[in-house]
Amino acid sequence: MNDVSVLKFGGTSVKSISRIQHVAEIIANQAGRKCVVVVSAMGDTTDHLYKMAKQCSTHPDKRELDLLLSTGEQVSISLLTLALQSRGIRSKSFTGAQIGILTDNVHSSARIKDINAERIRKALNEFDVVVVAGFQGLSDDGEVTTLGRGGSDTTAVALAVACGAPVCDIYTDVDGVYTADPNSISDAKLLDTISYDEVLEMARNGAQVLHPRSIELAQNYGITVRVRNTFKPEHQGTAIKGEKEVELAHRASGVAVDGNQGCITISGVPAELSASRKITELLLKDGITIDTISQVLDEKSNYKNILISIKYADVDQVSKISEALKDLCAARSVKSETNISRVSLIGVGLANEPKITGDLVANLEDAGIRVTHLSTSEMRISCFVPEHQAARASQLLHRRFIGSETIQFPRQRKEETRKQLSRIG
Repeated sequence: MNDVSVLKFGGTSVKSISRIQHVAEIIANQAGRKCVVVVSAMGDTTDHLYKMAKQCSTHPDKRELDLLLSTGEQVSISLLTLALQSRGIRSKSFTGAQIGILTDNVHSSARIKDINAERIRKALNEFDVVVVAGFQGLSDDGEVTTLGRGGSDTTAVALAVACGAPVCDIYTDVDGVYTADPNSISDAKLLDTISYDEVLEMARNGAQVLHPRSIELAQNYGITVRVRNTFKPEHQGTAIKGEKEVELAHRASGVAVDGNQGCITISGVPAELSASRKITELLLKDGITIDTISQVLDEKSNYKNILISIKYADVDQVSKISEALKDLCAARSVKSETNISRVSLIGVGLANEPKITGDLVANLEDAGIRVTHLSTSEMRISCFVPEHQAARASQLLHRRFIGSETIQFPRQRKEETRKQLSRIG
């Protein structure tokens, strides 16, 4: 099945009947190649279905929710298949279960365990185009499951793996992957190519690119993912693939902004109390994603202060957790800030270059932007700033590190860098 084209069309691409007809034309122009086409629900259908579920139940049962949400893609695949058949194209639609996508038993965020390649092969022998519902599968228990937000991207890459296709085309409403959100930063640059690792960091830090799981899967199996514009089908978009160089030069490739971040400061915790594990278990139990945990010991008072940066779903959740943390840590006080955003500079080897970190902090502070603290990884430097300053911060970082063709980092003494970083913890 090496000659199979795997295409995925998102919700905006199939938002209306006219757009579905346009997608059918793109598929018809595949030069006689066999195609596996993955389709999302039309437009805001998934959001609409979820809102109706919330009107019926404050806390919808996840099993019933999966059964409900999976219907959105079933509408899309049937309509697209009808449009293809009207053009004389031999085609047939399949749900995730029908095509043999097997998942684990975790409702609302299931992971694909296996795909029945023989079932796909049989369908492609009989039809020229196989249209598959994204975002869904069938569990070991025979239950319909969904893969979570962005799950259709993962479905498409998984089917490319099962078909032995070297490339997976993801069609959306933008020209490809940009160095920043083009709606917020006018001089954001369209990238011809980008590495798996860089896209993963961008996606995990708030950029609306692709679902991280789809990129991880593509990286594991060496699938090139191309992000393309449905409304400019002749444009080749951005290719996401592996790097060829043995050792890459330090470079900045993007800026990402992630809202719904928060900071919790736990003050006056007894030094002898081992709190980190208890804190982690409590936060994870309530579905709160932890970015960093740091603690500072005051040897004179024999108390320590703990700072946690988190990603949360709603403000009430953070308030409840703050009270629980105070009791758990026997703390004098707990302060939570929920109007925080994480602004991240993404690129190869950034965290190994202290001049970049110092320059980043200096640029923001010179512009009057308060940086509460930093977190870094091999390919990311993240600064936490007040939410109302996030857009300005992302513009400054993009202009400083990406906007010019050549970036000259100023020489800076280690002591100056240390002082800048010490101010933000």
